[in-house]
Amino acid sequence: MNSNYSKTILTIMNVLFWIVFIGLCIETGALLVNYLYSVFINPETTYKLYNKLDLHKLFQKDIVGYHIVMISKLIVNGLKTFIAYKVVKLFMILKLENPFTLQTTKFVKEISYWVFIYAIFPIFVNSGYIDQLNIPKTKIEWNINETLFFAGLIYIIAVIMQRGTEIQDENDLTV
Repeated sequence: MNSNYSKTILTIMNVLFWIVFIGLCIETGALLVNYLYSVFINPETTYKLYNKLDLHKLFQKDIVGYHIVMISKLIVNGLKTFIAYKVVKLFMILKLENPFTLQTTKFVKEISYWVFIYAIFPIFVNSGYIDQLNIPKTKIEWNINETLFFAGLIYIIAVIMQRGTEIQDENDLTV
């Protein structure tokens, strides 16, 4: 494979991840502003929260449930944003000439841990209090099986990178 081709693809992916990161920052910020506005300024805005979420009945019936749902959604969006930030930061430290470094390996492994946390958080939230509320569109939706698979795949890549780093360090010592 051509080195220039790989650099071009990585540059395009870097730009795309920056766009995703900025979009997730905006989405999480909009959700936070909507939540704070609905709690402190105008409770009537619970009819039309961010992303067409209608929690007005929940707000009227169970204020604690409303807070749990909104905070859970904020945490999930925050985790997605944080993972995107970690990937953007990985692109900053990744050097195609020498990809097997301790720092990149550590970063990839750390990303796999955060994706795992992101995958299991909705399980606990949905199986707990939110399922008992029986209000449509309150579940934190994400394909948990695919996310767990993705976390495992990233971890396997991190382990392979770690072994590549060890081999590279051994070769550097013998030269």
